[in-house]
Amino acid sequence: MPAGPDRDAETSGCESTAASPTDRARNAVSRRRLLSATAAGSATALAGCTELLSGGGGDPLRVSVWSGNYADRFEESVVSRYEDEFDAEVQLEPGWNNILSDIQTAPDDDPPYDVTITEGNFYYYGRQDDLFHEIRTENVPNFDEVIDYYAEFRNTEYGMPVDGAPCTIIHREGMDFEPDSWADLSSPAVAESNGVGVDTGFWWYPMYAAAVGMDEAELGEEMHDADLHDDVLETVREWPVESWASSGEDIWQAFQNDVIDVAQWYYEQTAYDIDDYDGLTHTMPEETTGYLNHWCVVEGTDKRDQAEEFINFLMDSEVQTAWSEEMPTLFCNENTEYAGDLADDLPSNSEEARNIAFPDWEFLSEHSGDLSDDFTEMQSNA
Repeated sequence: MPAGPDRDAETSGCESTAASPTDRARNAVSRRRLLSATAAGSATALAGCTELLSGGGGDPLRVSVWSGNYADRFEESVVSRYEDEFDAEVQLEPGWNNILSDIQTAPDDDPPYDVTITEGNFYYYGRQDDLFHEIRTENVPNFDEVIDYYAEFRNTEYGMPVDGAPCTIIHREGMDFEPDSWADLSSPAVAESNGVGVDTGFWWYPMYAAAVGMDEAELGEEMHDADLHDDVLETVREWPVESWASSGEDIWQAFQNDVIDVAQWYYEQTAYDIDDYDGLTHTMPEETTGYLNHWCVVEGTDKRDQAEEFINFLMDSEVQTAWSEEMPTLFCNENTEYAGDLADDLPSNSEEARNIAFPDWEFLSEHSGDLSDDFTEMQSNA
């Protein structure tokens, strides 16, 4: 996802998801709901077989994660540790825009995953379609160590805040100035450069970045005022966008081909990868936008206890500390100790976390169709 917040920065051919997360989650006919009547009718007949059908027979815990190097690094730094500690097997299911639709179209009692990752968009629409179990907080005691802001700013009834990433500004080292705020993308220096690259799969992040740079309202609140949406769109239109990227590979390639000199991208897909590219660096704005992953137990799983155990494991400060050595990810446990100099850029407390404008899908859901259409039209007319 970061190629989009969680798409692979090193894999080409990633599918653009400009409208699919919202549209699929909002418009897809849920087979889960169509089957609910049948499921209710057969509940009594199945009751005596619950023990035989449930986990405990050695089946792996199926965990859906963002595809690409997120999945690779997650497996290296987290999965092996969990399997060793709990003598259990995890089956990773990397994906992106198919995650919600896979759950929606599966039978009620046979979901494709036991645990799934979600960012704000997926988390909101997944809750609307009843795709997740409520989290039983007594089974996730590490929630007590979550930074207060992450525990409060978004509903945690169906998912636990674990990790995420702010947006950062990638730019050439040889530029005459160092862009260090989103307002700089509207500066004459950037206008005179080769151009800018932005994400199109997650159109809301360039828009939130533009809103943060506008500074007409508090930290991106322009996006939460429908009367200001045209102003935000106009700000993005005025950027010299030359790369409308659907993957991280698009951004890196645009730099290598001298198409762009500056880009909006994601810290988690940048900080540990940028050294692979000559002449590039990145600067984290003091105020920015970004995404936060909530991890959910999928409705219908027969491994609900183990799924909550796994999520609690992800929330452990020692696990997150070790995880940061492999992935430059924002973490939510207040006791996490970031590897290297990551703490210079990533928030470690509520005060710092409040400098990231996380999209509010409770509000955006009413406007996302129009905003997506306007962003797509902007791209088509470029």
